[in-house]
Amino acid sequence: MLPVFSWYADYVDEVSKPWVIPDPDPHEVTFGKYTVHYAYSYYSQVKSLVKQWKFKSDHALGFRLGELMGITYNHLFRGKVVSYVPRYGESYPYFGNHLFSFLAGVQKTGDCAVVPAYVKTRVTMPQKTLSRSARMVNLHDAFLPTGTCADIVVDDVMTTGATSRVLYKCSPFKVWLVLARVELDLSSDFRKT
Repeated sequence: MLPVFSWYADYVDEVSKPWVIPDPDPHEVTFGKYTVHYAYSYYSQVKSLVKQWKFKSDHALGFRLGELMGITYNHLFRGKVVSYVPRYGESYPYFGNHLFSFLAGVQKTGDCAVVPAYVKTRVTMPQKTLSRSARMVNLHDAFLPTGTCADIVVDDVMTTGATSRVLYKCSPFKVWLVLARVELDLSSDFRKT
């Protein structure tokens, strides 16, 4: 485990709370040239956990969710290079990005390397406020590859798949892995890719 990620493990041991995290219900869907894996559908209990982790900066919860994903998808992670969706202007590692606590848990239980494979080159609007088509426009040319190729890219929630499609065009990967996915029919969107 990278020394920076071990900080999360030490921190979590001190502040762990008794969250009620449901058992994963792993799914796999092929979209175009890559496969999407997700442990949960984005419903009320999981949605509440994601909000707690992402918007209330509950890094300990993020770490525990990452550990759970590392265990659930150990067969995918073992020995692979994993990356993430960066924020604009962040350096690696950036403790303000909620994904880093999650990645620390993934790395601890998934036996994988975590690297920055992408750089976000400009500020974008929050995706949650945009329509399906506006999400692609919003992210157009917003990322550049770092030169390091990732086998797996990790994000928190997949809604329309815009972020995964933009990053795939920037630098291809094999697996897009998210904690949860909003259950939308995206088959026509991915035929366009």
